[in-house]
Amino acid sequence: APVQTDIVDAAETDAGIKPQLRAEARARRDAMSERERNAGTRRIVERLLHHPDVHRAKTVLLYASYGSEVATDDLAKELLKRGKAVAYPKLTTVAGLMTLWRVKNLDALVPHKHGIRAPDVTRSAPIEPLALDCVIYPGVAFTRGLSRLGQGGGYYDRLSGKLADNCARIGLCFESQLVDSLPQHDHDAKVHWVVTEATVYPYVPDPPVIVPVATAAQADPADAN
Repeated sequence: APVQTDIVDAAETDAGIKPQLRAEARARRDAMSERERNAGTRRIVERLLHHPDVHRAKTVLLYASYGSEVATDDLAKELLKRGKAVAYPKLTTVAGLMTLWRVKNLDALVPHKHGIRAPDVTRSAPIEPLALDCVIYPGVAFTRGLSRLGQGGGYYDRLSGKLADNCARIGLCFESQLVDSLPQHDHDAKVHWVVTEATVYPYVPDPPVIVPVATAAQADPADAN
């Protein structure tokens, strides 16, 4: 198994406003109807499949969605259909440590800690963080400025330090999980993109089309004579 010892650390001790922010964001997400979540998830998956970083990636790390999180199973099936390698994390008995495993199909995911699905290692292959081209991050809340609030264990924060510089990092959430700001520490992971049912952040508008202003000579050649 790919034991990533330098990812191991004690889970963060939350203080201040983070627990309240988590509770509020989860409550907003849980308040969405099943129809809203399903429709939002379809739009998110569609945006991801058209995203250039996902399109070019050969190996993608997904999270096994749980509860009212943005569901990832349909995304995983489509990525596998397109010939991409798909991996999932697995928590260990050591606080803060997760290992990564490539799966060939979703049947390899079985209930694990806290009821969250994880790879059955007898039907999966170990993979190291440096082999990943794209990581899809779960999150309780995100900002439009690409900050992330996780569950508090620091798993993805530590994993982020082991990824290749050119590995794309994409957060998934519903618009209801976006907040204006989040308390941040140096070790907190930031993503390159946040994909919601509404758009992809950061939104960069097309540059304005600048029409050259005609000079007096161009406007009326007769005046130039």
